[in-house]
Amino acid sequence: MSDFCMVRQPVFSRDGDLIAYEIRFRDTVEGREAFSQGLLNGSFDTMRGDRPAFVPVSRDQFLGELMQRADPRAIIPLIPCGVGADPSVLEAIERFCAAGGQIALDQLGETIDASDSLLPLAHWVRIDVRSEDLARLAGIVARARVRPDTLLIADHVYEAGQLAMAQRLDFDAFEGAHFSRPEPVPAAQLPSSTISALRLLSQARDPNVHDRTLEDAISIDPVLTFQLLRIVNSASVGARGVTSIGHALRLIGRDAFLRWLSLAIAASRRGGTGVDEHLVRHAVERARLCEQLAGAGRDAGTLFLVGLFSMLDAVFRVSMDELLERVALVDEARAALVERSGPYASALEFAESYELGMFETAAEVSREMGVDPSTIGAIYEGALSWADEMLTPMTAASGGRKVA
Repeated sequence: MSDFCMVRQPVFSRDGDLIAYEIRFRDTVEGREAFSQGLLNGSFDTMRGDRPAFVPVSRDQFLGELMQRADPRAIIPLIPCGVGADPSVLEAIERFCAAGGQIALDQLGETIDASDSLLPLAHWVRIDVRSEDLARLAGIVARARVRPDTLLIADHVYEAGQLAMAQRLDFDAFEGAHFSRPEPVPAAQLPSSTISALRLLSQARDPNVHDRTLEDAISIDPVLTFQLLRIVNSASVGARGVTSIGHALRLIGRDAFLRWLSLAIAASRRGGTGVDEHLVRHAVERARLCEQLAGAGRDAGTLFLVGLFSMLDAVFRVSMDELLERVALVDEARAALVERSGPYASALEFAESYELGMFETAAEVSREMGVDPSTIGAIYEGALSWADEMLTPMTAASGGRKVA
């Protein structure tokens, strides 16, 4: 049985641009080996996409042959505090940087230790900003900036106040749960096109609503019409061409239409920052991740919607209650989203645990759901690839703007 598990966390610039990912591995002896497996089997490149990846490494891993053979433009090793500047480490850093790489010093704290001797060599320094003590953090920041071009990453940004404090201290990059679940804005309004799509989603879920009714609703929205025809034409079912909206609906079927419409709703929110783009992609990834947990009384289509809607409040900056007023989800789905109860709640618990790198919790939940824990790493990686595949044609249909 393989315990191969890895997950990515986004890193954003001061302007909100997605600049990198941190790739995390299972926190066990078996999981640390996932770093080597990921580099060798291509999973690492799937995780990072076309961006560099910060990777936590031990001293032995950094000195190992695999790290020295890795593409230095793809990996920024996060070297833990406590590793000193002994000759072996200095030689490895010099070789890695000479090949075009950068190193990061991870979790610099108040206490001066052996790792301070590496500060002049570090391009990045990551600091935990959960402390409420501004003076304490300011002291760490001052110590970290031993060279004018050192870039600082604020880690564990959970709340808006922590982000504001890190920005005040002039951090250069930020990561943490705040960027995956920002607080909804009470005054935010859903775009009219999104409201129409949510209404259409409710109709499509009702088996008593005829396809002709759906066809009429789609036909008055040119954006949805274009997206639907493009999606269908890009699939093998549309190889001979689509003659009408009704033809498109018959080709893909009601279940596939529901899933496509859900994706279109998420993709309709394309903001001006990398955080907005990331939220859309994250919602689609989670939808697919949950969908793959079907079985034992859990419907795949409902799981997809539960996963997607669990992040749409953050995507659109509105409350979950307002979202659910717009669409008729089954009671079990509403219970999972609002109360974290019922047969679909465990899927959300699994997704949220895995995304936070809580691999042991995710594995335990998967066992309770009847899903083999040895498969969860591949399920997550597959969800990332699927989201990229599905969002690409929607991006083209909306004018070429890439969705995260």
